[in-house]
Amino acid sequence: MIIKKTFGVILLLLGLFLAYGLFKDSRLMLFGTKIKADVIGLDSVKNKRFGYVHYPVLQFNYKQQQVRLVNDFRSVDPKNVPAHMDIYYAEGIGISDGFTVIYAIFSIISMIMISFGIIVIRAKHLF
Repeated sequence: MIIKKTFGVILLLLGLFLAYGLFKDSRLMLFGTKIKADVIGLDSVKNKRFGYVHYPVLQFNYKQQQVRLVNDFRSVDPKNVPAHMDIYYAEGIGISDGFTVIYAIFSIISMIMISFGIIVIRAKHLF
């Protein structure tokens, strides 16, 4: 019985940890400003595994100021560099690509882990 409860607590904590990690992107989508940013170049970083990873350098206007940032959350192919990217930006938080497939998958995994953790903790006769 104690093993089942411990497993439930571990599932619940892992799901809450994953949900907390996704909280930053959802804050940007809710409170950030959607901006069309121009890709002005690439920042190439040597990686041990893949050779070089290329990150887009973005430039956009935000509150009467020109902002230049490197989007190091997503790499791009140097042959197919987009001219513009739609991003969400907030000064104190940072930048986000918005609601992506990865975000959706991890949100679903987080909800499943939290719900199964609660079910295992509250159930009297599970197995």
